Amino acid sequence: MEDLNTPPGSPPIIDPPTTPPAPTDAGATATPEPRTGPLDAFGAWFRNLGKGKTSPSTMQAGPIPAPPILLPVRQRSAIEKMRDTIAEMDEDYKGMGDRILGFFLQLVGYIGPFALVLWIGSPLGKYYAPVMDTIPAYGLAYTIECIVAGLTIAMGRSFAEIASGKANWSKAVLAIGIWLVLNASSAFGVYLVISAGHAPQGIEGMSMVIRVCAVALGDLGCSAMLMFKGQSMQKHIESIRKRATAIGELADAQRSIEEADKNAALREQMMQATLKIQEDMSRQIGKGVEMVMESILSKMEKSLQDDDTKNERGYGRR
Repeated sequence: MEDLNTPPGSPPIIDPPTTPPAPTDAGATATPEPRTGPLDAFGAWFRNLGKGKTSPSTMQAGPIPAPPILLPVRQRSAIEKMRDTIAEMDEDYKGMGDRILGFFLQLVGYIGPFALVLWIGSPLGKYYAPVMDTIPAYGLAYTIECIVAGLTIAMGRSFAEIASGKANWSKAVLAIGIWLVLNASSAFGVYLVISAGHAPQGIEGMSMVIRVCAVALGDLGCSAMLMFKGQSMQKHIESIRKRATAIGELADAQRSIEEADKNAALREQMMQATLKIQEDMSRQIGKGVEMVMESILSKMEKSLQDDDTKNERGYGRR
């Protein structure tokens, strides 16, 4: 086809021949879709998956994606680790207000669970008293609440260890699981006490449920307060010194135990060698005595035989 924009006298520009599109399985001519990325081959395979047949000819061959380049993980230097440790130990750099606030948080975190024992255990014991004896009812209520309080403090310490990078997930998960069951039972008992055995409806019932949930989450709040425990660099250094001293003492004790075990093994070997020598000597002495006795007996038999022979021949008679 001749281009009209071609000036006269110049060779005409002829368009290159176009290749017709390849027919598909249904016999129709398919228009090739433009490729936009390396995932087009997977998209074509997914689209052809519902047709019941997927052939390599129907899949458009896109560029093979390059494997991801894994950059090496940068290890922190000793100075960076030390700097992070110093940043965590901020108790020595706090002002008086921050220290008082931290002390108040720790006080509430430790006393709050046991205060809830008194305020929740008493109404629960009173609620269970009509169907149980008075002492078992109150004892059961206070015991369960004391266990919840102890688990609350244990959870707070676990959260503090997780926040400081010394996580012990097995203990934390166990404490959280038991705490959830016991706290749910306690919250249900509080709901029965507040509702007096019947479930109110409407806003009153919703407010009662929210109040019970707030009481149940009071222990969790105390655990969260225990997580924000200040750490002193001086106390940290002192604890490191104590740990180093304890490690040295344990190493000395371990070496002493190993030396004692080695000495005991050597003594046992020496004892076995001595017993073996004594057994060998006893065996040799027994063999020597046996040989001497056999020699003496043989000589005595020989002398007796000689005496009998002389007597038969008449020697020695007068």
